[in-house]
Order: sequence, then structure tokens, then C-alpha cells
Amino acid sequence: MTTKTMTTEAMVIDGVLLAAGSGTRMRSPVAKVLSPVLGVPLLSYPYRAMAGLGPLLASIHVIVPPGGLPVETVHAGREAPPLQPVIQEKPDGTWGACEALFSSRIFLEGPATHFLVLNGDGPLVETALLDALVALGREYPEALVLTTARLDNPTGYGRILRDSSGKVTGIREENGASSEERALREVNAGIYLIPRTILHEARGKILPDPRKGERYLTDLVARVVSRGGEVRTHEASADSMRGVNTQEELSRVTELLRERINRGHMEQGVTFQDPARTDVGPDVTIGAGTVLLPQSFLEGKTRVGTGCRVGMGVHLIGSEVGDGATIRDYVVATEAVVGPGAVVGPFAHLRPGTRLGREAHLGNFVETKKAVLGAGAKANHLSYLGDVTVGERTNIGAGTITCNYDGYEKFSTTIGADVFVGSDTQLVAPVSVGDGAVIAAGSTVVEDVPPGALYLSRARSEARPEGGTRYRRRREAKKNSSKKELS
Repeated sequence: MTTKTMTTEAMVIDGVLLAAGSGTRMRSPVAKVLSPVLGVPLLSYPYRAMAGLGPLLASIHVIVPPGGLPVETVHAGREAPPLQPVIQEKPDGTWGACEALFSSRIFLEGPATHFLVLNGDGPLVETALLDALVALGREYPEALVLTTARLDNPTGYGRILRDSSGKVTGIREENGASSEERALREVNAGIYLIPRTILHEARGKILPDPRKGERYLTDLVARVVSRGGEVRTHEASADSMRGVNTQEELSRVTELLRERINRGHMEQGVTFQDPARTDVGPDVTIGAGTVLLPQSFLEGKTRVGTGCRVGMGVHLIGSEVGDGATIRDYVVATEAVVGPGAVVGPFAHLRPGTRLGREAHLGNFVETKKAVLGAGAKANHLSYLGDVTVGERTNIGAGTITCNYDGYEKFSTTIGADVFVGSDTQLVAPVSVGDGAVIAAGSTVVEDVPPGALYLSRARSEARPEGGTRYRRRREAKKNSSKKELS
């Protein structure tokens, strides 16, 4: 077949992710392609690889089962084309999935000249591999381009068949392969770049496998060859084709992705004390000089600055940590901001809406929710700060609670700058405390406190001489009486 090089402008690609499989071997109520891997769904990894192709990609479709999938939860970055679900009404194999696309308006009316087809459960595919496949497609625009890999143990994979000249003649699934064919180590990686013309010609012409009743995309290769068409291959690494069918395989690809992501951060100057026990999601950014202790988990769009220290067991979800901040052991932060040089923990809980200013301190067993602490403010012990704004350099004593909920509504508290809040204080919102005020320990604040004021709220107390001694005598007598009755 005569081939000609296609210009970048002439080639338009639609991405297709195959995600209609039932995933029964996962034994989980969660759809296989939505299984979490380092904080994001499994499907998001091949989606990201596709999206990395940029303007060349017109759209990305995902083939889903009859009941559909909540693919709106899967993201691949701000610039990525949105996933467009296409339902495969009948679960009749990978060619059936392609024919589900054929019946869609996108295939009939869309501008794509080629379709890039990937398995939705293959998270180790990288954009560089897809770029190489596209380059081959530009060189041979009328050819079916597929990816192969060579495995030491090819059991379970379709073998690539070639003639004496090395040209591909077909793909043989293992259950139909001869002993000689099973000895072949080159296998189908399940990644294809297929011209629209080839897909259109084969529509309705791929027959079901007589043993399983399913129609396979792999049969398209032999059909193209039988009609004098051209098949080109690109060899990839064994890991790039690794898919997920069981929980054990999910664990293994998670391990490989963890290694890949952590290695990338280490190359940029981040220190992992134990990278095998530190999980970092694909959207996380970390500055040079930051140290991560084991068992920490950073996920979502978390950003950690330079020169930070993230302690053992820390869990950061969609949070921002400024340069030079210290997150001590076992802190949980969700959609929170920690300012430069701030110190948090250990055992602190920062809920959504928390904002800590420069060099603020939030100590052990402190919980915050929609709490804004100014620069240098401190709440070092055993406190709950909800719906509150705290000014610069204010000190919040141990056991302080902002009482922000009356059972029906939430109310806010405002505490000014340079305020001293004594231990065991309750601030009943809505209430405000002016700059420089002092709240005596044990107070219940139910009214606004003027700037510079001293606020006390205590019941009358007294010390009764010998009262403690008499109390102990009564208690001892009662205890001894109970012992005699039992004997």
C-alpha cells in the first residue's frame, strides 16, 4: 500500500477509553475504572495521558456499561477535553464497544480522521507513548497502528502473529492459540490508532467468537491484512500495558505509580525519608527542600512550598502549605491554607475554610473549621475554632471553644489582634472581641468585648475550712460499710 505523511493540521484524533467491562474479579461494588489510585480514579490516568496530546485531540469518549458510570468525577486537568460517555448497551466485547461509538452522533458527524483507543483500566500509559503512536500514524496515515510489548511471561495476552518478512498478519488470543503461537513473547498491548476509514469499512463485519460470543477489536487486524491494508506496530515497555482486573493488580499498579510520581519529585529536590511508604497524588506539587516523613498522604490539588517539613501520618487533601511551614505528625487538613513558616500539630484537624497566616501556630488536638488566623496567632492546645476570624498575634488558650451552632444555624466570632484568650473559655457566637482585650480563664463570653477590656465571667466561689477532710471521711465510711455488707 502506498503511504504518505500526514501533516499535523490534517490529522484530527478522537480518544476512546474502553470502560464498559463489569470488573467482576475485583469483587467490589465500586466500578473497576473508578477504583481509587493515589486519591484519583483509575480511569483518570489513561485520560490524563490522552489529554496530554493537546490540540491534536478533538474529544475524548469513554465507553460505559448500560447503567452508565459517574465519569463526571474523573478529571485530567483544566485544559483537558471533557469525558463524553457513550453507552455500550450490549456487553459483547471490545469491538462491540467500538460499534457503540459508531452509532453515536460524534462518530457520524465529528471531524476525527483517526481514533486513539485505550483500555480504561491501564493507568501506566504515558503521553510520550501516545505521541510516538501518533507520529507513526502521521507517517502511515492509512495504516492501522497498534502497540505491542515483549513479555517474559506472556500468559493471558493475545500474541502478535507475523509472516516471514516480519509483517503483522493478526493477533491470536491465548485460548485459540497453538503451542507454537503460545511460545511467542510479543503481545498486543491494547493501544490502537485506527483511521476512520478502517473502522467504517469494518462496521457490522466483525463476527462473534464462537466460544464466548463476543466480538473482539483484535480481529480487526486480520481483516485489514486480508483486504490488503497495512498494519504498523510500535513496541512499548511491559509496564505501559499493565492493566487491572483484580485487587492484587490494582495494588501493584498503585505501587508502580507511587514509584513514578515520587521519583519525579525527588528529581526536583524533594526528600522522601521512605518513598515506598509515602503516597503523593498526580496533581500534587511540592517545592525543593521539603522533607516528607513516612506514611504521609498528599492528594488532590495539594501544593506544598519549599523548605517545608511534613510529618509522619499527615494527610493533606486539596490544601496549600506555604514555604518553610512545619506540619507535625498526624495532622489532617482538607481544603485548608497554611501560611509560610506556620507550625501545625501534632494531631490537629484543619477542616475546609481554614486559613492560617504567616508563622501562625496551631497545636495538638486543635480542630478548626472556616477559621482564619492572622500572622503570628496561636492556638496551641485542645481547642475548637469554628466560623471565627482571629487577629494577628492573638493567643488562644487551651480548651477554648467558639460556640458557633445553636442547633439550627451557624454564627461567627471575631477576635481582634493582640488579644489574650484564657484557658477554658467559651465564646458564644455571634460575638466579637476587640483588639488588645484580655479574656479571663474560665469565662463564657456572651456579649461583645470592647478593645483593651478585661472580661471575666465566673460564679462566686468559696473555700470551706476542713471541708475536704470531712468529705473524705464520709466517703471512706460509706466504702467500709459496703464492704461489711458484702462479707
